[in-house]
Amino acid sequence: MKLLYWKWNSFMGEGLEQAFHRRGITYDVFTYILKDWERDNRFQEQLEEQLGSISYDAVFSINYSPLLTEVCEKKKIPYISWIYDSPIHIRNMDPMKRKINRIFLFDRGQVEHYRTIGIEAFHLPLAASVDVFAPNAKTNTAYSCEISLLGQLYRTEYLHYTKPLDTYQRGFLEGVVNSQMHVYGGYFLNEVITDDLISKLNECYDKTFAGKVRIQRRELEYLLAQEITSRERYMALQLLSRRHKVNLYSSNRDERLKQVKQMPYVDYYTRMPSVFYNSKVNLNISLKSIRTGIPLRVFDVLACGGFLISNFQAELPEIFHIGKELVVYQDLEELVWLTGYYLEHETERKQIAENGKKRIQSEYCFENRLDTLFCVI
Repeated sequence: MKLLYWKWNSFMGEGLEQAFHRRGITYDVFTYILKDWERDNRFQEQLEEQLGSISYDAVFSINYSPLLTEVCEKKKIPYISWIYDSPIHIRNMDPMKRKINRIFLFDRGQVEHYRTIGIEAFHLPLAASVDVFAPNAKTNTAYSCEISLLGQLYRTEYLHYTKPLDTYQRGFLEGVVNSQMHVYGGYFLNEVITDDLISKLNECYDKTFAGKVRIQRRELEYLLAQEITSRERYMALQLLSRRHKVNLYSSNRDERLKQVKQMPYVDYYTRMPSVFYNSKVNLNISLKSIRTGIPLRVFDVLACGGFLISNFQAELPEIFHIGKELVVYQDLEELVWLTGYYLEHETERKQIAENGKKRIQSEYCFENRLDTLFCVI
């Protein structure tokens, strides 16, 4: 197989390239950093030139860009993409429906949704590389802490979009947010956001903003998912920081979290492994738009040898032994209890972290994922 790999500043890239070599996959690298994943003529021209000079069996990318679909369709070359974002951040999804695509998603719930709208997607859980992270996952007192959360706080425009609404509409959306926030393992935002609801919201926006502001279903669903995640992460950090020492590694800050040590976001390859390894407890609080799947953060923490407590996701017990390779909470009260328990039980905590690392290395490494990715050409 001869592969053209479009490389950008993504996660997972180093592990995938190691796996290419180990599986004997011949590939060329096409490096280009897109500013707009849906509009860039120069990118398409350079890609088309590359595909015209050498014969390739497929083009591969981490995450999906419709620009590659257009070029690959013109050249009649399969385009394979493996997406770690949920939802995917493109405006026009019609190119995803083209037959040239081989689209892999880590979230089964998202796969099922895409298929209902004519996108032939495949389900493939994510992976991580112990070998890539091992050199930097080492003892570093600068990152030693009891509890850490690495990720965004998601400060949203929820208030901006709810302020013009009437009392009933604001109450309805607030009820949806509160209900979904307390449901672990179930996702219903897509069911309650109807065309009728969108129409009524836009009527209010037209009156207030004179037609300059409108919202679509996908936008509202993502807005609510971000707001729910923002509240859950804030509440978790607030509750835990009253009892333990908590570090937050994020590009966002929240002045309300006065007892949380708020640190800058850390580099994925060089510093993140040390954060995960040196934190007694790592937290995963998934973005609510992830319907059933396991986010990349889970695989990364375990590959670094870190101990992880995660919110419940429907696919977690399908892949991991809960309580033996990682720990799962069903609500914030249980999160507080579990965190306290495992901080006090070091031997048990370290054994779970070691089991999780072994699981990644043996079954959820990139080599195993490639066997599935390239059987669909």
